[in-house]
Amino acid sequence: MSEGSLWSFKTTVFKWKYQTGYRTISSPAIGNDGTVYVGSRDNYLHAINPDGTVKWKFEASDDVDSSPAIGNDGTIYIGSYDGHLYAVSPEGTQVWKFEFSGAVNSSPAIGPDGTIYIGSLDNNLYAINPDGTKKWSFATSGGVDSSPSIGADGTIYVGSNDFNLYAISPDGTLVWIFQTGNLVHSSPAIGSDGTIYVGSYDGKLYAINPDGTKKWEFRTGDRIYSSPAIGVDSTIYIGSLDGKLYAINPDGTKKWEFSVSDFIYSSPAIGADGTIYVRTYYAGFYAINADGTKKWEYLLGDYVYSSPVISNNGTIYVGVGWFLYALKGNSGGPANSDWPMFRHDEKHTGMVPVP
Repeated sequence: MSEGSLWSFKTTVFKWKYQTGYRTISSPAIGNDGTVYVGSRDNYLHAINPDGTVKWKFEASDDVDSSPAIGNDGTIYIGSYDGHLYAVSPEGTQVWKFEFSGAVNSSPAIGPDGTIYIGSLDNNLYAINPDGTKKWSFATSGGVDSSPSIGADGTIYVGSNDFNLYAISPDGTLVWIFQTGNLVHSSPAIGSDGTIYVGSYDGKLYAINPDGTKKWEFRTGDRIYSSPAIGVDSTIYIGSLDGKLYAINPDGTKKWEFSVSDFIYSSPAIGADGTIYVRTYYAGFYAINADGTKKWEYLLGDYVYSSPVISNNGTIYVGVGWFLYALKGNSGGPANSDWPMFRHDEKHTGMVPVP
């Protein structure tokens, strides 16, 4: 590809990138005013304007791998490896913080009444009132890396490192337990009919009825860290460490698979036009058509756990290494690119090519 075509591709897909102080594991969240919030292992929650400039930074005492959630009043909730949940005002000041007895990787979910639900590596799921006081806690037998999801009836679903998916009522009592074959880091997704979908380190995607019985299971070729996404036609999309993105019909049969030859830790995101976006661990960012064919690929470099988030105007935000990228999701870019890939070396002394 010529220099001119490289530049054309870059300006077609690339909007801007914002540098944090260290690796960005957190997935971003977008406020009503377009502000993008993302955590980083530099111990900060970053608030970034839609043009890529910094709005403010809020400092925790340790890594911020948790992804932020935004309340109806604009309050941003974020967990930290320092063992706290922080409530941060839209201006970047601390409203309150809640202390756990373990680190927090889980991302918060907010109920209709403003209750914040979040897991901790102290083996508990917590319900926190909007004023920062504890409503209740529910003990599992393992750390809770999974982020909770809330059903239409208020039931909270969350996975645990004890191999189980839990359904918990809004008052903190157990509804049911569903056992998988390994760790459940994946966060559950809930279909329009109430079916709960969740992946496990046993390499399976499970479809679970609202009463806790198994509907079906779909086996991939390796562990599942990714969380499922559900399309408007009820197709379920999920990535696996076998290097494939799977599209699965609501009856549990495979619709298609898309190979990327790399681990997929990231969870997919679905655009308004049905395009599926997914980020691989080392280099590739893919836009995939609803029929499973590649729309375009953009090579970002550096490793990632962060999952993409799409704004109302189609901009895609994703954390990659030391950066948050903004990409033009509706660009319809080329199917392939040999745009040169670079990553930061481990000591952050400069940029080195990705082999």
